[in-house]
Amino acid sequence: MRENREATEDTGKRGYTMVEIMLAVSLIAIVAAMAIPNLQRARANALETGAIEGLKQLAQAEEMYFDVYGYYTSGHDQFTDLRRVDAIDAKSWGRFASRRGWFIKGYSIQMVNLGLYPENYSIVAWPLEAGMPLKTFLIQSDGVIRDTAELEPINIY
Repeated sequence: MRENREATEDTGKRGYTMVEIMLAVSLIAIVAAMAIPNLQRARANALETGAIEGLKQLAQAEEMYFDVYGYYTSGHDQFTDLRRVDAIDAKSWGRFASRRGWFIKGYSIQMVNLGLYPENYSIVAWPLEAGMPLKTFLIQSDGVIRDTAELEPINIY
């Protein structure tokens, strides 16, 4: 009978208690809670940097088009016009043509060039990612990229 009691005491000492397991799980949860916001901000920064670089490329493409034709793109399909002078590389064009919002990942692009033979251009990139605090960017023919939140409101009256 004594041997039987020692056997049960030995097996009771093996393993972890419920408190130890709960402590380990809570520590992992705390570390994860601290890391997730940092990862989301890093992802947002990467998307914003990609948007700025994409706008620079589009501005260079507009300048290339201007060098060939003497005016900036106009009409409803400026990307096709830029492709006509090989200002947009084939890989970027393939991504864009297959799905909207993939020329600049996570952003939608609008090109605003007014008139039949425009002398300037504006390109706006606004975020498609829902729930992520991304900035909206604008580049104009002066080549300066602006965060639209920092622009002065226009008084039309």
